[in-house]
Amino acid sequence: MKQTNDVRQLSIDNITSQAWGLTKKHFLIFLLLTIIVQIIGGIPSGIQYIDYMKVLMSTGDPAMAERIMLESAASGMQLTAIFAGILCLIIQMYPTIVFYRLANDAAKGEEPDLSARLKDGFRGFGLFLITDIVYIFAIWLGTICCLLPGIFLGVRFVFAPIIAALHPERSLKECFAQSWQITKGNFWNLFLLGIIAILLSILGLICCCVGVLVTSIITYFMLILAYRTLSGETEEKAEDFTSENLTVVSE
Repeated sequence: MKQTNDVRQLSIDNITSQAWGLTKKHFLIFLLLTIIVQIIGGIPSGIQYIDYMKVLMSTGDPAMAERIMLESAASGMQLTAIFAGILCLIIQMYPTIVFYRLANDAAKGEEPDLSARLKDGFRGFGLFLITDIVYIFAIWLGTICCLLPGIFLGVRFVFAPIIAALHPERSLKECFAQSWQITKGNFWNLFLLGIIAILLSILGLICCCVGVLVTSIITYFMLILAYRTLSGETEEKAEDFTSENLTVVSE
């Protein structure tokens, strides 16, 4: 088996500057996708808000309305919101896959073709969905055990969903194995990149919340560029990370 021992290093300055450059160059197409993702993600909150307003109008008392909403957590009203949340999460995966693939095309210097990517958006959908769920569960499990394991797993497996989106021919195991391998030796750089993404989101919220749309695009590009750098896909020939050639290197 081929074992990858070379540790590539991220340049935070290069990643952020390239992400900003790509965001400016392809702003409109990625803004459209970001708005779609945000709208789908906001549907459950919208349903809950409508339910709350209905209760508030019938009671006329905000405190009582909040109490009734809390007490009805197990009722059909709340179950509808939960079901809508799960459904929207699944639907949201489609534009997210399209976003990752278009961002990767842009990072390669190609002109993003939205219509072509929309057509093949469902290719590898199942793998991406399962990978994303497992990734979220791993972070959740690590966080409830202790905060630090959740952060550690979140960083080491951060590229698993991206790998699933860009390489639908891979298996679930290969997606997580490659993410674990290419993040070796770059934990703190990636952690810093995550902090920068959080600060950008806060900045976006400060800018009348509309800025979040811009900072979300920058964050997506930072992830794609970081993945391409660490996986070797920025070079003429990317390394082969198929199951036959992939060995997880323990630290």
